[in-house]
Amino acid sequence: MLRSSRSRAEEVRPPVVAAGSSRPARLARDVARRARRAWWAAARAARLAIGIPDYEVYVAHMREHHPGAPPMDRGAFVLERMQARYGKGRARCC
Repeated sequence: MLRSSRSRAEEVRPPVVAAGSSRPARLARDVARRARRAWWAAARAARLAIGIPDYEVYVAHMREHHPGAPPMDRGAFVLERMQARYGKGRARCC
């Protein structure tokens, strides 16, 4: 009689799963996480395409690269970005 390398007890044991996390639940969380990321990326791309500055990216940049400097509030940030893009009252081509 041939025997396998695994004992009978190892073959019968169910996989170990943490309490409260089943495969369908993990799959649903993964799908939801990916959907949020895709939505965020699409919204960011749309904002950049039409010229709306991304305040959240600015705040993250300020926290990472300039921890001592307080970031501008959203209104001041948008005003500064629009002035930088369109100039301060001057007309220009492109």
